[in-house]
Amino acid sequence: MGEEFRDDEWCFLGRSEELEIYRALRAELLARWPATEFRPRKTQTGFAERYIYAVASPSARRIKGAPEHYVLLSVVLPEPNRSPRVAIIAEAAPARYTHHIIIASAEDIDDEALGLTAMSHAFALERGGGK
Repeated sequence: MGEEFRDDEWCFLGRSEELEIYRALRAELLARWPATEFRPRKTQTGFAERYIYAVASPSARRIKGAPEHYVLLSVVLPEPNRSPRVAIIAEAAPARYTHHIIIASAEDIDDEALGLTAMSHAFALERGGGK
């Protein structure tokens, strides 16, 4: 019989290395925000406490300098954060910047990545913005 998948893991089907990274990321986020609910979609899983504060997706697109297998952690902040951990910043809407962070191993789920996620969590609750 095949491996059991949770609803929030389906976008990682067939991507065992990325699934392992995703599970480590999920555990870290749940340890900090146990009220988190999952909002799975076909290509990504959102983490929300009323509003989405982070999104994890498999490495479907190549990012320059990224390893072959990684999970892309996306968070939204009110202004660009030039952390060296941020691979790409895109202005999603006025005063809403999506920051994409490459998580290539459990060791990449560090204080910097979690700190950016904490800021996104606070921003999501503060702004009360979209699902």
